[in-house]
Amino acid sequence: MTLQEAIPKRKSVRKYDSSPPDSKDLDGIGIFSKSAKPLFEGIKTRFDILPANKVKGMTNAPYFLAAYSEKKNGSLINIGFMLQQMDLYIHSIGLGSCWLGSAKPMENNDEEFVISLAFGKAAETPFRELSGFKRKPLEKISDTADKRLEPARLAPSALNSQPWYFTGNDEGFNCYCARKFPAALFENLNKIDVGIALAHLYAAYPDKFKFSVQGNPKQLKGHYYIGSVGI
Repeated sequence: MTLQEAIPKRKSVRKYDSSPPDSKDLDGIGIFSKSAKPLFEGIKTRFDILPANKVKGMTNAPYFLAAYSEKKNGSLINIGFMLQQMDLYIHSIGLGSCWLGSAKPMENNDEEFVISLAFGKAAETPFRELSGFKRKPLEKISDTADKRLEPARLAPSALNSQPWYFTGNDEGFNCYCARKFPAALFENLNKIDVGIALAHLYAAYPDKFKFSVQGNPKQLKGHYYIGSVGI
């Protein structure tokens, strides 16, 4: 299964089989984590595979991908973009995964830890039918209802809030993030979520996807500009 094929099938898995993934699958995830495409060049990132006994948090997953990033403009969007590629890869090899904002490395003296992805063999199927997705319709996340945005519509997000919004432009779409308050609770997660949605567009259109930040973007009430996408 390709990353593109995993988009309309994946689901967040919260119950795992007690047996660990095969070593070849763990090796494959480690290799893939080193080749994930960044959205913003020049931001140092790393992804560590940790067993459950090295992580604190409420979950029964056997393994975790811990994401780290230096703090720069765009770093949270970038982490969401890269880690979601790994989420899709994990599903593409038949395993399950779930984003966890509360699970952290047990021994964490690194201020650059951002978020983690739990993964392992799912106790039930890690896939679902398209009808099983509970998502906003295209007209609620875009001013164009363009079918090319369907992969972004299916992206997971914290509390299923889908904080992204797209407006059409001559070359594709402008991408925005909703402003939510209090910002301390939502702003960081929203930025990660927008990166996740953009990762779905990249996975769906890997040969066409282009991302840039325009100098004088059109303003959108209740939102702030993230960047512009060509697909």
